[in-house]
Amino acid sequence: MSAGVVRDMVASRFATAVNIGVVAIVGIWHLGLDTLLILRNWPTYEPQAAVAGAWLALVVIQTAGSVLLLRSALGARTARLLAGAALAAGVVATATYAPGEAIGDASWAWNTVGWFGVLLLMQRPLWELITLLVANTAVTVGFLAADGALGHVTVSRLLAAVYTTAGIQLTFAYLARQLNSGAREATEAAAAHAEHLARAAADEAVHAERRRRYEHLRGRVEPLLRGLTERRLDPGDADVRQRAAVEAARLRRLFAETDDTPHPLLHELRSCADIAERRGVRVTLLSYGDLPELPTPVRRELTEGALLVLAAAATEARLTLLATPEEVAVSVVADAAPGTVVQPPGPLAVSLLYDQEGEQLWWETRCPVGPAR
Repeated sequence: MSAGVVRDMVASRFATAVNIGVVAIVGIWHLGLDTLLILRNWPTYEPQAAVAGAWLALVVIQTAGSVLLLRSALGARTARLLAGAALAAGVVATATYAPGEAIGDASWAWNTVGWFGVLLLMQRPLWELITLLVANTAVTVGFLAADGALGHVTVSRLLAAVYTTAGIQLTFAYLARQLNSGAREATEAAAAHAEHLARAAADEAVHAERRRRYEHLRGRVEPLLRGLTERRLDPGDADVRQRAAVEAARLRRLFAETDDTPHPLLHELRSCADIAERRGVRVTLLSYGDLPELPTPVRRELTEGALLVLAAAATEARLTLLATPEEVAVSVVADAAPGTVVQPPGPLAVSLLYDQEGEQLWWETRCPVGPAR
């Protein structure tokens, strides 16, 4: 799993926890406190059917908004429409209060619409929630003005109510956004550190593998070079020339393994063919199919037989790479002196077929790919 996926998962879980908290607050507020206020002041509402309808409409809005929020499916348009519907329900509820009671003991819609704004618009730009809270307050002020109840005492109570309700709701929404942002930044920092450690470990593993391969080749190339330098080996000997060609091909393949190419296996096979071409061997390289991604050890074993046969080739060779959805096959046919024997340095994990008839050498290696691999 990538660091970006882990970062998104952690941030998403933290945001979900915040959303659950908001849903619980709004649910308790409306289904609990509002219901008690309505039942206690039921005789004062007129008409009573309107207040019941407003309460029920807010239940529907609350349910829809909560479900969409928890499913991360609350889009901008839907959030705004639901917030507008909540404000309209608040207007209907306020119209049922007794004159001058828009901020009295029987009033319940103002606080509720504000919390609905937090529920629906918390993930939207903050100005949208501020707009709703201002509109919600304007509704209350409008009803008080229409009732002629905007005296000094009422205005003072209204300002105190705005401070203790809209202020708390706005602060809650702001803090929730900051907590979400802080959690995302913290998870991004932790994920970046983890990714750095993973990259360092991977680089160290690659470096260790390369050192191991260099040491392995050094153990094979150094005796050959020392024998040639000390004249214990004859450069004109066919076996010595074949050993030199094989080790040169292995070295070139090792260098090709570190190149960044779209098709590393094809690149490595071309490097093996290049050694034979430098000796005057005509090499035909054919490739069919879309090559999948293969680990370096698998590519190394697929090319091992090719470089051995190419090193033994006398005048011409045909190298074929075939990729299917089920497997990748590398085969090579070359002419060689009768009795030439080629053997891998050790057992190969891939499927191996080898045949020699007269002056014709044939070698094929296959590796399964896909789900069956």
